[in-house]
Amino acid sequence: MGRFTKTFREIRKDMFQICGGKASHLGELTSIGLSVPYGFCIIRDAFFHHLKENGLERDVFGIARTIDYEDIADLDKKTENIRSLIENAPMPKEIEEEITDGYNSLGKDDPFVAVRSSVAIRDSEISSFPGLMDTYHYLKGADRVIDYVKKCWASVFTSRATAARYRKGIDHERAIIAPIVQRMVNAKCAGVMFTLNPVNGDLSKIVIEGAWGIGEGVVSGNVTPDRFVVDKVILEVNEKQVSCKNLKYVYDPNEKKAVYKEVPEEDQRKCCLEEKEIMELVRLAKLIEDHYKIPMDIEWAIDIDFEFPNNVFILQARAESVWSKKKAEPVVGKKSSYELLMERAMKTIKLNQ
Repeated sequence: MGRFTKTFREIRKDMFQICGGKASHLGELTSIGLSVPYGFCIIRDAFFHHLKENGLERDVFGIARTIDYEDIADLDKKTENIRSLIENAPMPKEIEEEITDGYNSLGKDDPFVAVRSSVAIRDSEISSFPGLMDTYHYLKGADRVIDYVKKCWASVFTSRATAARYRKGIDHERAIIAPIVQRMVNAKCAGVMFTLNPVNGDLSKIVIEGAWGIGEGVVSGNVTPDRFVVDKVILEVNEKQVSCKNLKYVYDPNEKKAVYKEVPEEDQRKCCLEEKEIMELVRLAKLIEDHYKIPMDIEWAIDIDFEFPNNVFILQARAESVWSKKKAEPVVGKKSSYELLMERAMKTIKLNQ
């Protein structure tokens, strides 16, 4: 696109040092033909250009070096000061122009978009800090997007993100933030899925969780989602739990932002996914895992404005981060497959005696 922006079509998974982890994966998924909502990334260099052009580098990183991490009030006050410096400084015109052009390319009549954080650590394999930076939904108009890109930049200095880097011994100047601007999905429902069972690490299962509205309710834990456990091989739903979903996170035209609203009583105990949608999500999960060759953590949404299967969108994919780091062990009683087979055989012999 330009010096400071790249479309998803220009991005691949190995570009996380330029575009952050989220954008690099969305670019990779786009390249293999998956349904990813259109978008673009404001690359790493834009943030540092913003600091340099406004003479903020010394102040931002100078304040960061004086934080007393044993004093929560000091951490909160100084990170708030840093965020104010970043947000209140005028964005360089050359970056503004590229963002405006990118936003206008996403559709006519000022489409709704999200501004999402995409992060990494310079000279490191780290490309994800889940939940530590900010995401903003249902933004409309280039000027508003520009304001929220600055807020997204500033969120690299939330108290949580700043303290997390300190605990890991990571210099703040190595933090990479490359915001994504992406078309919103008008979600009937949304959620997450794992290409293993996150409860016990079973690699033969895909687990899908979803609820009404956009996925914030599921990711934040504010809504108890429906849950489906599907066998990867025979594609059979082994478990199906339909929860009482009394809240949904949706756009409110009066407040002009996403809010939690009560779900109509007749829909609260209704399954949020149709059988064919579950199977399509399973198909996509297997395809993504086969491409990356590791267990994956995936975010998805079902768009109410499209017909199946064009209504199924992938919003994010990253490596599963819990079981993938553990030593592989048998799921059932920590016995090997040989031991389980012999145990079953011996039971049969005893029954036949």
